[in-house]
Amino acid sequence: MYELVSPVNRAAVLKYLGQVMIGIGAVLFVPLMVAAYFEDYHVAAVYAVMAIVVIAVGYGLHRMLPDYDLEWKEALVLAALIFPLSSAISAIPISISTGMPILDAFFEAVSGLTTTGLSVAPPGVGPAFLFARSWLQWIGGIGIVLIVLSVVIGPGTSAYRLYSVHIAEKKLRPNVISAAKMLGKIYLGITLITFFLLIIAGMTPFDALCHALSAVSTGGFSTKADSIAGFSGIIIPATVLLGCVLGAINFGLYPRLIENPRLLISSEQFRGFLAVLAIGVLLLAFTMQQMGPLSFVVGTAAFQALSALTTAGFSTIDIAPLPDSAKMVLSALMWVGGSVGSTAGGIKILRLIILLKLIHLVFIRFFLPREALTPLKVRGEVIETNELNGLLTFVLLYIVVIFVSALLFMFHGIGAGDALFEVSSALGTVGLSAGVTSAALAPQLKLVLIADMLLGRMEIIPLFILLFPRTWVRLPPIHTGAGKEPSGSG
Repeated sequence: MYELVSPVNRAAVLKYLGQVMIGIGAVLFVPLMVAAYFEDYHVAAVYAVMAIVVIAVGYGLHRMLPDYDLEWKEALVLAALIFPLSSAISAIPISISTGMPILDAFFEAVSGLTTTGLSVAPPGVGPAFLFARSWLQWIGGIGIVLIVLSVVIGPGTSAYRLYSVHIAEKKLRPNVISAAKMLGKIYLGITLITFFLLIIAGMTPFDALCHALSAVSTGGFSTKADSIAGFSGIIIPATVLLGCVLGAINFGLYPRLIENPRLLISSEQFRGFLAVLAIGVLLLAFTMQQMGPLSFVVGTAAFQALSALTTAGFSTIDIAPLPDSAKMVLSALMWVGGSVGSTAGGIKILRLIILLKLIHLVFIRFFLPREALTPLKVRGEVIETNELNGLLTFVLLYIVVIFVSALLFMFHGIGAGDALFEVSSALGTVGLSAGVTSAALAPQLKLVLIADMLLGRMEIIPLFILLFPRTWVRLPPIHTGAGKEPSGSG
């Protein structure tokens, strides 16, 4: 944080933001082609114009400004700007093509790119729109930065810092460009697997494509108004869940799983995921026991618990009539989320494992001599103090954001249970709704959910740093008190 005492290099941020815009513009060509395929030429024209303008502006920024190496603070700011900027750009063709108010279009774009899945879209939207928002979710998973790193930015310090801030600190290959390309292949591979399995399960190719994009990105947008409940049988829901689980696993495991599949069971994160899931299914089934036969209750509880824990947000039932106890269980699962290094949101399994080990260590220290060294270790690695401080800060901010957001909803007359559920869904980038989110929702509450979705996808701290005054303006130095003479009469 001391580095932020000096403001960021605005020119460097703009330089790389221009490169990001080139990537965003390229992304817009895909819904353009889909709209043309469905002979919706008006929508195709809107996307074509938008793509050309965005690429031109991005290229202009890139060419005008000199080369810079990104510092960590600039990489953080750039990571925080990517999703709001991408959403604002994507909202324009959504608004023009559907007639949605710009705030609703921005809400839909943010929900897509943050892989949330909450929707305020009107009924009867066409296939081009349904594909576009699923495509946004797939791109929002890990796609935008992968495209920029693989195609636009060359190897070097800047690529490493952008990769580290946005994706992971540990590289899978000798350089981050190779790592980004490998992650892209993994992401595309599991998407294709899910797509073909959904076709075999009985979906049409269009439905299978949209659901594969949304499942692997743990996004949750569906082509049906009632989500997965719109498909009969149990094979399609089970296949969709498989795609969600594939997206919620740490992507760094996949290259090693090819050589040794047993590593999945030995993964501490995956075992933690299974333990939380088992507890969640049991608790959810208990709270839903009055809703029907045991087979229905258990099957529904398993689907919804897994959908909430992977932060995918698909549903086979209407969430609104559920008892508050069931909504509370689902909220807790949404807080937990999937694995670090996956497309899932939430606090993440690994962070909770570290917190549990920290609590255990605090109690153990009461039985040890004061001088005993007891480092906190996870997976054989020592957790440094600055890492632990960052983790605790993130969890504290996560709780504060949920509390403040729910309070704002309650001020508008929404019950505490539904308010907590809705903001938990937004901050966890889940997309399940208790019936609160709709086009009729008050504009100020839509803005609250938009902020929550962005905070959840960027994991809070980068967005707060973006809003931190010292990020942009040079302020008087921070005095820590070090080196002061003691006061008093000597």
